[in-house]
Amino acid sequence: MKWDVEYTDDFGEWWAGLSEDEQESLDASVRLLEDRGPNLGFPHSSGINGSRHSHMRE
Repeated sequence: MKWDVEYTDDFGEWWAGLSEDEQESLDASVRLLEDRGPNLGFPHSSGINGSRHSHMRE
């Protein structure tokens, strides 16, 4: 099962300022997140405390 990964306009602006190498590195982590969802652990993601939705990752 592939997980949906959403991002904000702020993220898009931040992404545009990254170097190509930084974008490639981050893209690899996002693809892992799509594959593993909330089971993807540190250092690629971390839990969000206080969310009304369980298993939220950032």
